[in-house]
Amino acid sequence: MITVVMAVYNGEAYLRQQIDSILEQTVWETEHMKILASDDGSSDGSRFVIREYEEKYPGRVMGIYRETPSGGAWQHFMELISMAGKEGKPGDYLMLSDQDDRWFPDKAERSLRKMKELEKEHPGCPVLVHSDMRVVDENLSVMDGSYFHYQKISPERNRLSQLLVQNNVTGGAIMMNTELAGLLREKPSVCLMHDNWIALVASVFGIIGWVPAPLYDYRQHGKNSLGAKKGDTIEESVERLKNGSQAEKNYRAMYGQAEELLRIYGGQMDKDSRETLEAFLGMRNQGRLKKIGTMLARGFTKNNWFRTLGQMLFMP
Repeated sequence: MITVVMAVYNGEAYLRQQIDSILEQTVWETEHMKILASDDGSSDGSRFVIREYEEKYPGRVMGIYRETPSGGAWQHFMELISMAGKEGKPGDYLMLSDQDDRWFPDKAERSLRKMKELEKEHPGCPVLVHSDMRVVDENLSVMDGSYFHYQKISPERNRLSQLLVQNNVTGGAIMMNTELAGLLREKPSVCLMHDNWIALVASVFGIIGWVPAPLYDYRQHGKNSLGAKKGDTIEESVERLKNGSQAEKNYRAMYGQAEELLRIYGGQMDKDSRETLEAFLGMRNQGRLKKIGTMLARGFTKNNWFRTLGQMLFMP
């Protein structure tokens, strides 16, 4: 069984297109699959859209209609993952879907193929699979054929030390097996975003693999809170320098997220993972030069020197 969980909030404008793209997946022909769409108290017509599809596709589309807001996108997704993980059985898989993207017809099929390859190599291991995506505007005009290129990120950088400072896994690209979903039942109190948290847990306890091809359209528009900004442009650099307080806030959230990872999973970690987390958290009490030395010695670096230099200068 493949369960697709979709966190919905005021997504009426693009919701039908995304649900249709999931219903058109080639994998429906060979696998049991369902869509679990959870509305987080939308004020637009999102609930009516979900009910429309529930009635039209009984057993394939199921809705959840929250009366109490979850608190935000990552909280909503983590609650859905926890719920689906409790119901999962060996051989079940979980995929995440944003409300405003559009999947290519073979997205689930190709993700599942990669998943089964990794499970065969690592039986019983928690596995996360993600992919590249095509960056498009609100009308689906292509802005860049590769999100990895657009953001200048490297999916092979998936060690814990690297993911602590730079995430390269996007939520809408994720497929996980039930072994990984079972580890995600407790929601952290601090989290940069659900995809980063999932990647961190997978790096500690399992395997991260990826499909090096775009499997869906990642839509950029004025309302999507998880939008991508083109990486390493002059405009981006100037914006970061102007907004130093936001950068510091993000770094402090990184520390808080690492603390939660240690709190929830510290007793289950191997020695190397625990020491990596402790070294990362120890940087908070180090002077600038020693902090830079720790970054280099422990591999707390980003995927290029331009970004790593910024981290060396501004990380509190």
